[in-house]
Amino acid sequence: MAKAACIITKPSLPTSIFLSYNAPFMKLYWEAFLRLIYPATCGVCNALLTLTETGLCQPCQDRVFHLRFAPDDALLSNRFQSLDEGWTLYPYQPPVQDILTGIKFAGKRWLIRVFHEDIAMLTQALASENHYDAIIPVPMARRRFLEREFNQSELIAQRIGQKTNVPVETDLLFKKHHTPSQGLLSQKERRINLQHAFEVRKKDAVKDRSFLLVDDIFTTGATAEEAARTLKTAGAKRVHLFALARTERDSRN
Repeated sequence: MAKAACIITKPSLPTSIFLSYNAPFMKLYWEAFLRLIYPATCGVCNALLTLTETGLCQPCQDRVFHLRFAPDDALLSNRFQSLDEGWTLYPYQPPVQDILTGIKFAGKRWLIRVFHEDIAMLTQALASENHYDAIIPVPMARRRFLEREFNQSELIAQRIGQKTNVPVETDLLFKKHHTPSQGLLSQKERRINLQHAFEVRKKDAVKDRSFLLVDDIFTTGATAEEAARTLKTAGAKRVHLFALARTERDSRN
């Protein structure tokens, strides 16, 4: 009776290990393939991006980095009535201005990631020195929200919440009605335009709590002041402001 042949095979590595080992290469390969079909361009200058660039080309990214305020210059020098203190990261000028315009008016939400590291760095420092019960993005009127489909201040607030572990609460402060654009208004006109524009619907959730108010652009401070006044009237203990950029109207003198 013939004996069955004994076949010895070499042990093979599980497919999952092979795929895991080659994952970085496969990701790069896939990215290169997609870029070939759908070329990615810089969100500011429209230059073609390399495989290692995301959102902005390296020269534009460097320009953003060099615009960032030094720690002492980030603090707003304005004398506020309702806000306790405020900070900003950049001057509102190109390319920061171009990026924020693209986010707000061209729907390029992904460009907010350009600022993620700088946002995290400053706000983590703020949260380590100040206690915040919640982060509140400056709200938009319903009409404006339906037009834009997102609130850019909320995108910034979400990033801060991720890095500070402070909850983002969007159901405390509301904008009651649509207000005309403030772009061409004076500081006095802005204050009048925004009078009683905000409301707090859950006063018990505001009383004796401290908040970090978040906005994208600080110009005269009228919006932030009215929002802070509304929160303070409802019983808030302290209201600080973080705005991504500030215009030259702040002037710091």
